[in-house]
Amino acid sequence: MEPTSFSKNTQDLADEISGSSTAEHARRSIDEARAGANDLVNHSSEALRQGATRAREAIAHTTDQAAQYVQAQPLKSLLMALAAGAGIVLLANAFSKHHHERN
Repeated sequence: MEPTSFSKNTQDLADEISGSSTAEHARRSIDEARAGANDLVNHSSEALRQGATRAREAIAHTTDQAAQYVQAQPLKSLLMALAAGAGIVLLANAFSKHHHERN
């Protein structure tokens, strides 16, 4: 089957475009954008890893400090825990009463 003039012209145009400097410029731009996106992903991933490591270290340090304080001041630590618990209970009761009064 012989190609029609329309399909031949279309193929000629496609061949012309694929070899053009505009197409080559577009390919290079896409490649550069892809490389930039990959770099951004790699840098972001590394920053997240470093942030998570720092957070883990800070939590471990704070936990160690709290444990040392409890060992050094057991009675004071117990009283602070009781006070914090009582405060939480009072707040919970206040919110509960407020909620029941509205309904």
